[in-house]
Amino acid sequence: MSLPVLEVRKELLAALGKDGAKRILLKAPTGSGKSTVVPKLLLEEAGFEGRIIVVQPRRIAARMLAEYVASLVGSRVGEEVGYAVRFEKVYGPRTRLVYVTDGVLQRWLAESPELPRVSCVLFDEFHERRLASDLSLGRVLELQDRQSELRVGVMSATLEVAGLEEFLAPCELLESEGRRYPVEVQYAGASQRKRNRFGTMEEEPLWQRVGKVLRAELSGMEHQPHRVLVFMPGVHEIRKTVELLENSAAGKGFEVLPLYSGLPPQSQRAAVSSGGGPRIIVATNVAETSITIDGVSLVIDSGLARTAKFDVRRGIDSLLVQPISRAAAEQRAGRAGRTGPGKCVRLWSEADHGRRPAFELPEVKRVDLAESVLYLKGAGWSNVREFRWLDGPDEEALQRAEGLLQRLGALSSDGLSEEGRLMASFPLHPRMARLLLAAQEGDCVAEACFAAAVLQGEGLWAKKAGKDRERFVEDGDWSDFEADWRAAEAAGKAHFRVENCRAMGVQGRNARETLATWKQLCGIAKGRGMKVDRVRFEWNGEALARAVLAAFADRVGIRLGGATLSCRLVGKRKGKLDETSVGRLSQVFVACEATEVEGREMVTYLKSCARIEVAWLAELFPDLLQKTDGAEWDETTRKVVARKRLMFDDLVVEETEGGEVPKELAGEILAEQILAGNAPLKNWDAGVERWIARLNFLAASMPELEMPEFGDEERRFVIAGVCEGAGSLREIKNREVKPVLRDFLSAMQRASLESYAPEKVTLSNGINTRVNYRDGEDPWVEEKVQRLYGVSSTPKLPGGQKLVIKICAPNQRPWQVTNDLEGFWASGFAQMKKDLAGRYPKHNWDG
Repeated sequence: MSLPVLEVRKELLAALGKDGAKRILLKAPTGSGKSTVVPKLLLEEAGFEGRIIVVQPRRIAARMLAEYVASLVGSRVGEEVGYAVRFEKVYGPRTRLVYVTDGVLQRWLAESPELPRVSCVLFDEFHERRLASDLSLGRVLELQDRQSELRVGVMSATLEVAGLEEFLAPCELLESEGRRYPVEVQYAGASQRKRNRFGTMEEEPLWQRVGKVLRAELSGMEHQPHRVLVFMPGVHEIRKTVELLENSAAGKGFEVLPLYSGLPPQSQRAAVSSGGGPRIIVATNVAETSITIDGVSLVIDSGLARTAKFDVRRGIDSLLVQPISRAAAEQRAGRAGRTGPGKCVRLWSEADHGRRPAFELPEVKRVDLAESVLYLKGAGWSNVREFRWLDGPDEEALQRAEGLLQRLGALSSDGLSEEGRLMASFPLHPRMARLLLAAQEGDCVAEACFAAAVLQGEGLWAKKAGKDRERFVEDGDWSDFEADWRAAEAAGKAHFRVENCRAMGVQGRNARETLATWKQLCGIAKGRGMKVDRVRFEWNGEALARAVLAAFADRVGIRLGGATLSCRLVGKRKGKLDETSVGRLSQVFVACEATEVEGREMVTYLKSCARIEVAWLAELFPDLLQKTDGAEWDETTRKVVARKRLMFDDLVVEETEGGEVPKELAGEILAEQILAGNAPLKNWDAGVERWIARLNFLAASMPELEMPEFGDEERRFVIAGVCEGAGSLREIKNREVKPVLRDFLSAMQRASLESYAPEKVTLSNGINTRVNYRDGEDPWVEEKVQRLYGVSSTPKLPGGQKLVIKICAPNQRPWQVTNDLEGFWASGFAQMKKDLAGRYPKHNWDG
């Protein structure tokens, strides 16, 4: 145990001692021993009377670290050193060091806010900035303010320590340089786009790039590396990579093993074990931190991670493959320099690396906050904005979360409602808690617990299990959860064996965890006084569908047509149903999951659906259901048609066409089409536009006349007048516009228009000429010079304003523009004659 973090041993013990700061911020690189040595050191030398809690962001890390440290202290895991993760509690009354996930600590704080018999809480790998870690740290610091004996530590390999040090103040900042061997970093550049067999361009798959890079690196090495670590964004990419390496020369001589959080614990241990021959480990970002993988000398980094985000405006979860930060890339590269010099090949360019963000965006800035807001309100923060946030959430995200809680009935005028307090007591998202409350009324609590278990899990079905899933669907199913239940039961009867479950299209481990969660939730519900019967195979399907509607009313949807799986949802959102979902069989459905997934294109998949009846909407949400009698433009018939609609929120649930359209309303709709440029008015011509320009000129130049200005609203008014009484474009196509314009002005206003902004003026030589008007310009006349002979002074409008004269050459192009005709005759005309008389000899140039 001579790991580098022991360099700060004295400072660490002093800071967490009786007279120390009682808070530490420890920055130490990967492999320095902070996750193992520091907890062991505190266990053996700090003299704490209570437990030491080490908080990890991932289950796999909590489990493996506890097993390793238990071996260091010479005991079995669960004795002096234990762990607590979802579904697993491996510790007892005498356990003094417990590794937990941040979710477990969050639940402990909800159930026992004072954390009895706890002396120290260490937050490890805090740079991942999970929302549960942020919330738990804030609550632990608040607790420490009341319990001075509690010690708190925050640890990470990559941290923006400046802001965090201030947040933790007073605290002791400790840094360990660690013992890292040099790692050569090489950039392979961006992937090359190639033309596929369909003729379109697409990027080379990641797993193929990994195979090429691995072959190139191995061919240039004197000795085969003992361990190669490959980082991929998700399980799909891992499986494709493992398959390729196992069946190609690139992986020859290596054992190729996957590593991700969904693997069974024994498979995870096999991937990271120190024994055995050469090995290639293909992992997600779980291998970035905490988990020790000895002997890695080559890292191939895709530079990508699958990241969950929540679109606040649309209320949709997104699962996107995105570039990792520079800090995460350094963590990954560091895995190659633990036991000797190593190399990291990055599958992107150095220029791209410089453009990446320095650190990952905290979860508080990118996930749904509804559960966190309910959690904090249940813990006593009526105004969650006053909570001790490290990074405050965006106001829009908070407002949306509070809006959802309001719709679910969790909030009252003075804080949490009675239902809200009960919902906050469940370790569940508010929607799931509302589902259980609604299920209690329908005597289907056990069914609802199973639905909640499915929604909390990682999915029962294999990636392409469409036809397999169809075998579990039966006529009369009210929800997709019924097929899920049959599949989970079938997996249980197969003892969750991988091969047997795979043949059914079911993921055995996920089925086991779903049933474990179901039993756990049934126990929680029973402990809160709910009636929980064993789920009947027939299910109380209709009651469960009603309960689902109560919890997910903002995801009510309808299909866009009988031959498509595309749908419209409340909130003007669109999505696509699964081809085996019961949602395709119903006029109206509700989707519990709306997830935007990035592939060749962005698609919002609607899953875990339930059929519902329109009548239920009226029963449960009478304020959101309304009937409308209206009319709208039909592009096919080019007419205004009457439509009756039944609206749920902003979603059209039912629609019928027919009936009489009020003439006034029809005229307004036709006018909108004309204004939008979808239909022309034949007689809205240049003369109409000149009339409008004259009116606007007079309104601006002689305000004393109180002439109306003609803008967009006036244009809309006049067009509506032209369309009055009509129901189709055919009826208005040839209608006159000028009579409506005439009626727009009073008799006195019409007289003023003709007098002070005439369409034409008579020049002093007797010639009539048109006056041109345009907004923002002085009015002007435009004439050939020969038609201006005899006009000695600049002509004026009746109101006294001089006109601009555009003096044209014989080809009708302006040669000079002036408002000083006298000056033109004195000097300009001679020059014009000199320039143009020779070119146009047939024209009179003698005046």
